[in-house]
Amino acid sequence: MEDTNSKKSFFKKLKQGLSRTRKGFVKNIDEMIFGEKVISRDLFNDLEEILIMADMGPAFTYDLIEEMKACAKRNELQNPGALKQLLKDHMINILKESEKPLCIPNSGLYTIMVLGVNGTGKTTTIGKMASHFSKAGMSVMLVAADTFRAAAIEQLEIWSRRVNVPLIKQKMGADPSAVVFDAIHAAQSRKSDVLIIDTAGRLHTKVNLMEELKKTSRIMGRELKGAPHETLLVLDATTGQNICKCPA
Repeated sequence: MEDTNSKKSFFKKLKQGLSRTRKGFVKNIDEMIFGEKVISRDLFNDLEEILIMADMGPAFTYDLIEEMKACAKRNELQNPGALKQLLKDHMINILKESEKPLCIPNSGLYTIMVLGVNGTGKTTTIGKMASHFSKAGMSVMLVAADTFRAAAIEQLEIWSRRVNVPLIKQKMGADPSAVVFDAIHAAQSRKSDVLIIDTAGRLHTKVNLMEELKKTSRIMGRELKGAPHETLLVLDATTGQNICKCPA
Protein backbone atom coordinates (compact mmCIF):
# COMPACT_ATOMS: atom_id res chain seq x y z
CA MET A 1 0.00 0.00 0.00
CA GLU A 2 2.84 2.38 0.87
CA ASP A 3 4.56 1.70 -2.47
CA THR A 4 1.34 2.45 -4.36
CA ASN A 5 0.79 5.67 -2.43
CA SER A 6 4.39 6.76 -2.95
CA LYS A 7 4.10 6.17 -6.71
CA LYS A 8 0.88 8.19 -6.86
CA SER A 9 2.56 10.95 -4.85
CA PHE A 10 5.56 10.96 -7.22
CA PHE A 11 3.45 11.24 -10.37
CA LYS A 12 1.26 13.89 -8.74
CA LYS A 13 4.34 15.99 -7.92
CA LEU A 14 5.72 15.43 -11.44
CA LYS A 15 2.42 16.51 -13.02
CA GLN A 16 2.23 19.57 -10.78
CA GLY A 17 5.83 20.49 -11.59
CA LEU A 18 5.30 20.23 -15.34
CA SER A 19 2.06 22.19 -15.01
CA ARG A 20 3.86 25.00 -13.18
CA THR A 21 6.57 25.08 -15.86
CA ARG A 22 4.02 25.22 -18.67
CA LYS A 23 1.83 27.81 -16.98
CA GLY A 24 4.86 29.91 -16.04
CA PHE A 25 6.06 30.01 -19.65
CA VAL A 26 2.61 30.89 -21.03
CA LYS A 27 2.04 33.47 -18.29
CA ASN A 28 5.33 35.20 -19.09
CA ILE A 29 4.42 35.31 -22.78
CA ASP A 30 0.95 36.67 -22.06
CA GLU A 31 2.17 39.33 -19.65
CA MET A 32 4.82 40.46 -22.09
CA ILE A 33 2.61 40.48 -25.21
CA PHE A 34 -0.64 41.82 -23.83
CA GLY A 35 1.15 44.45 -21.81
CA GLU A 36 2.18 46.16 -25.06
CA LYS A 37 0.03 48.11 -27.49
CA VAL A 38 2.44 48.14 -30.43
CA ILE A 39 5.07 45.79 -31.83
CA SER A 40 8.50 47.22 -31.07
CA ARG A 41 12.16 46.24 -30.93
CA ASP A 42 11.89 45.99 -27.13
CA LEU A 43 9.01 43.53 -27.51
CA PHE A 44 11.16 41.25 -29.65
CA ASN A 45 14.04 41.53 -27.19
CA ASP A 46 11.77 40.61 -24.27
CA LEU A 47 10.35 37.65 -26.17
CA GLU A 48 13.84 36.46 -27.07
CA GLU A 49 14.82 36.55 -23.38
CA ILE A 50 11.74 34.55 -22.35
CA LEU A 51 12.41 31.86 -24.97
CA ILE A 52 16.07 31.55 -23.99
CA MET A 53 15.18 31.34 -20.29
CA ALA A 54 12.62 28.63 -21.13
CA ASP A 55 15.47 26.55 -22.67
CA MET A 56 14.09 26.75 -26.20
CA GLY A 57 17.63 26.94 -27.52
CA PRO A 58 19.45 29.78 -29.35
CA ALA A 59 18.89 28.38 -32.87
CA PHE A 60 15.12 28.01 -32.44
CA THR A 61 14.86 31.39 -30.73
CA TYR A 62 16.87 33.18 -33.44
CA ASP A 63 14.83 31.64 -36.28
CA LEU A 64 11.54 32.50 -34.58
CA ILE A 65 12.49 36.08 -33.79
CA GLU A 66 13.74 36.66 -37.34
CA GLU A 67 10.52 35.22 -38.77
CA MET A 68 8.45 37.49 -36.52
CA LYS A 69 10.48 40.54 -37.54
CA ALA A 70 9.96 39.66 -41.21
CA CYS A 71 6.21 39.27 -40.65
CA ALA A 72 6.12 42.63 -38.88
CA LYS A 73 7.90 44.32 -41.80
CA ARG A 74 5.29 42.85 -44.17
CA ASN A 75 2.56 44.23 -41.89
CA GLU A 76 1.27 40.70 -41.27
CA LEU A 77 1.23 41.26 -37.51
CA GLN A 78 -1.43 43.79 -36.75
CA ASN A 79 -0.97 43.76 -32.98
CA PRO A 80 1.17 42.14 -30.25
CA GLY A 81 -1.50 39.49 -29.67
CA ALA A 82 -0.78 38.04 -33.13
CA LEU A 83 2.75 37.20 -31.95
CA LYS A 84 1.41 34.50 -29.62
CA GLN A 85 -0.43 32.73 -32.44
CA LEU A 86 2.65 32.92 -34.66
CA LEU A 87 4.74 31.44 -31.84
CA LYS A 88 2.25 28.59 -31.41
CA ASP A 89 2.09 27.88 -35.17
CA HIS A 90 5.89 27.91 -35.46
CA MET A 91 6.31 25.37 -32.64
CA ILE A 92 3.59 23.09 -34.08
CA ASN A 93 5.25 23.16 -37.52
CA ILE A 94 8.61 22.19 -36.03
CA LEU A 95 7.04 19.20 -34.28
CA LYS A 96 5.28 18.14 -37.48
CA GLU A 97 8.50 18.38 -39.49
CA SER A 98 10.36 16.16 -37.02
CA GLU A 99 7.56 13.60 -36.79
CA LYS A 100 8.64 10.21 -38.12
CA PRO A 101 6.08 7.41 -37.80
CA LEU A 102 7.53 3.96 -37.13
CA CYS A 103 6.28 1.91 -40.07
CA ILE A 104 6.90 -1.84 -40.12
CA PRO A 105 7.35 -3.22 -43.66
CA ASN A 106 5.65 -6.47 -44.54
CA SER A 107 8.86 -8.18 -45.63
CA GLY A 108 9.92 -10.62 -42.95
CA LEU A 109 11.29 -10.18 -39.45
CA TYR A 110 11.81 -6.52 -38.45
CA THR A 111 14.16 -5.83 -35.51
CA ILE A 112 14.07 -2.80 -33.21
CA MET A 113 16.89 -2.15 -30.74
CA VAL A 114 16.04 0.23 -27.90
CA LEU A 115 18.85 2.24 -26.26
CA GLY A 116 19.19 4.89 -23.56
CA VAL A 117 20.65 5.72 -20.18
CA ASN A 118 19.17 4.32 -16.99
CA GLY A 119 15.70 5.45 -15.99
CA THR A 120 14.57 7.08 -19.25
CA GLY A 121 11.70 4.65 -19.83
CA LYS A 122 13.12 2.14 -22.32
CA THR A 123 11.26 -0.87 -20.97
CA THR A 124 7.98 1.01 -20.66
CA THR A 125 8.34 2.29 -24.22
CA ILE A 126 8.96 -1.27 -25.39
CA GLY A 127 5.79 -2.44 -23.64
CA LYS A 128 3.75 0.28 -25.34
CA MET A 129 5.23 -0.51 -28.77
CA ALA A 130 4.55 -4.22 -28.28
CA SER A 131 0.94 -3.45 -27.39
CA HIS A 132 0.54 -1.16 -30.41
CA PHE A 133 2.00 -3.63 -32.91
CA SER A 134 0.09 -6.53 -31.41
CA LYS A 135 -3.22 -4.66 -31.68
CA ALA A 136 -2.33 -3.92 -35.30
CA GLY A 137 -2.31 -7.67 -35.95
CA MET A 138 1.44 -8.22 -35.94
CA SER A 139 3.28 -11.08 -34.27
CA VAL A 140 5.61 -9.51 -31.70
CA MET A 141 8.44 -10.93 -29.62
CA LEU A 142 10.42 -9.22 -26.84
CA VAL A 143 14.07 -9.77 -25.95
CA ALA A 144 15.51 -9.23 -22.47
CA ALA A 145 19.04 -8.22 -23.46
CA ASP A 146 19.44 -6.15 -20.29
CA THR A 147 21.10 -8.84 -18.23
CA PHE A 148 22.92 -6.38 -16.01
CA ARG A 149 20.35 -4.33 -14.08
CA ALA A 150 18.63 -6.01 -11.16
CA ALA A 151 15.00 -6.93 -11.93
CA ALA A 152 15.31 -5.77 -15.56
CA ILE A 153 14.26 -9.18 -16.88
CA GLU A 154 11.38 -9.39 -14.41
CA GLN A 155 10.16 -5.93 -15.44
CA LEU A 156 10.07 -6.94 -19.10
CA GLU A 157 8.32 -10.18 -18.14
CA ILE A 158 5.51 -8.15 -16.60
CA TRP A 159 5.06 -6.23 -19.84
CA SER A 160 5.22 -9.48 -21.80
CA ARG A 161 2.31 -10.87 -19.80
CA ARG A 162 0.36 -7.61 -19.96
CA VAL A 163 0.39 -7.43 -23.75
CA ASN A 164 0.42 -11.21 -24.21
CA VAL A 165 3.57 -11.52 -26.33
CA PRO A 166 6.43 -14.04 -25.94
CA LEU A 167 9.70 -13.10 -24.27
CA ILE A 168 13.16 -14.50 -24.95
CA LYS A 169 15.43 -14.34 -21.91
CA GLN A 170 18.39 -15.95 -20.20
CA LYS A 171 19.70 -15.81 -16.66
CA MET A 172 21.01 -12.66 -15.01
CA GLY A 173 24.57 -11.87 -16.11
CA ALA A 174 24.30 -13.70 -19.44
CA ASP A 175 25.99 -12.29 -22.55
CA PRO A 176 23.47 -9.91 -24.21
CA SER A 177 24.76 -10.91 -27.64
CA ALA A 178 23.96 -14.56 -26.91
CA VAL A 179 20.44 -13.61 -25.83
CA VAL A 180 19.89 -11.65 -29.04
CA PHE A 181 21.36 -14.50 -31.13
CA ASP A 182 18.87 -16.97 -29.67
CA ALA A 183 16.02 -14.48 -30.01
CA ILE A 184 16.56 -13.88 -33.72
CA HIS A 185 16.47 -17.60 -34.49
CA ALA A 186 13.46 -18.11 -32.23
CA ALA A 187 11.60 -15.26 -33.94
CA GLN A 188 12.46 -16.62 -37.37
CA SER A 189 11.27 -20.11 -36.47
CA ARG A 190 7.98 -18.71 -35.13
CA LYS A 191 7.64 -16.40 -38.15
CA SER A 192 7.36 -13.30 -35.96
CA ASP A 193 6.89 -9.91 -37.58
CA VAL A 194 8.61 -7.69 -35.00
CA LEU A 195 11.46 -8.35 -32.58
CA ILE A 196 12.02 -5.65 -29.93
CA ILE A 197 15.28 -5.76 -27.99
CA ASP A 198 15.58 -4.19 -24.54
CA THR A 199 19.19 -3.24 -23.76
CA ALA A 200 20.91 -2.22 -20.53
CA GLY A 201 21.08 1.47 -19.72
CA ARG A 202 24.49 2.94 -20.45
CA LEU A 203 26.30 6.25 -20.72
CA HIS A 204 28.24 7.07 -23.88
CA THR A 205 31.34 7.58 -21.71
CA LYS A 206 31.41 3.90 -20.65
CA VAL A 207 33.66 2.51 -23.37
CA ASN A 208 33.26 -1.17 -22.44
CA LEU A 209 29.46 -0.95 -22.44
CA MET A 210 29.45 0.86 -25.78
CA GLU A 211 31.69 -1.85 -27.25
CA GLU A 212 29.26 -4.45 -25.92
CA LEU A 213 26.47 -2.67 -27.78
CA LYS A 214 28.51 -2.67 -31.00
CA LYS A 215 29.11 -6.39 -30.60
CA THR A 216 25.40 -7.07 -30.17
CA SER A 217 24.63 -4.98 -33.25
CA ARG A 218 27.26 -6.84 -35.32
CA ILE A 219 25.85 -10.22 -34.35
CA MET A 220 22.34 -9.08 -35.24
CA GLY A 221 23.56 -7.98 -38.67
CA ARG A 222 25.38 -11.26 -39.16
CA GLU A 223 22.34 -13.39 -38.31
CA LEU A 224 19.73 -11.26 -40.08
CA LYS A 225 20.38 -9.00 -43.05
CA GLY A 226 19.96 -5.32 -42.23
CA ALA A 227 19.48 -5.87 -38.50
CA PRO A 228 18.99 -3.90 -36.40
CA HIS A 229 16.51 -2.36 -38.83
CA GLU A 230 15.59 0.40 -36.41
CA THR A 231 17.53 1.79 -33.44
CA LEU A 232 15.53 3.91 -31.02
CA LEU A 233 17.22 6.17 -28.47
CA VAL A 234 14.89 6.89 -25.54
CA LEU A 235 15.58 10.28 -23.97
CA ASP A 236 14.28 12.15 -20.93
CA ALA A 237 12.42 15.22 -22.20
CA THR A 238 13.06 17.10 -18.95
CA THR A 239 16.80 17.13 -19.76
CA GLY A 240 16.18 20.05 -22.11
CA GLN A 241 18.82 21.40 -24.49
CA ASN A 242 21.59 19.53 -22.64
CA ILE A 243 20.53 16.34 -24.39
CA CYS A 244 21.63 17.86 -27.71
CA LYS A 245 25.20 18.08 -26.39
CA CYS A 246 25.51 14.31 -25.92
CA PRO A 247 27.14 12.42 -28.78
CA ALA A 248 24.90 9.91 -30.56
